[in-house]
Amino acid sequence: MRLYALLALAGALGAMARYGVTVFMAHHFGRQYPWGTLTVNILGSALMGFLGIYLLTKLQMPTEYRVAILTGFLGAFTTMSTFSIDSLTLFERHQWWVSGLYITVTITACLAAARGGMLLAERI
Repeated sequence: MRLYALLALAGALGAMARYGVTVFMAHHFGRQYPWGTLTVNILGSALMGFLGIYLLTKLQMPTEYRVAILTGFLGAFTTMSTFSIDSLTLFERHQWWVSGLYITVTITACLAAARGGMLLAERI
């Protein structure tokens, strides 16, 4: 039961953090491009890569805390579903080039961020 409570708390915090980043990005960069979703997905990928290695190998954190952080917090923080809707919305607005660029940048940057996080964790 403790694990589920930690997951719920971490998930709530991740969702609030995601909302905060999205609002911040929209306020500073506008709503014409999904800057918030892109930011949380790249940042979340970097954190997942880093923390996935660091918490397991360096801190040897107990499983329930790792699950809460990686699945709860980062699972709620990042958002594949919003990425999908944002991509389709751009496509439906006939912004094919922008949609394709968004998809390419998101996937490439998230993979690079995850790998960068992993490499950083291995070197610390």
